Amino acid sequence: MDILVDRMAHSVSAALAEIVLPDADGHDVRLGSLWERGPAILVFLRHYG
Repeated sequence: MDILVDRMAHSVSAALAEIVLPDADGHDVRLGSLWERGPAILVFLRHYG
């Protein structure tokens, strides 16, 4: 079971790694750079209004 979870986590992180999004200051950040040194949590917020 752990191998399956590890493979799934690796495939998701590999798929997201090259995506570039703006940070809070408007600077481009490659998502993969966020978890190069360790785990990262990615949160998407949607503004309604």
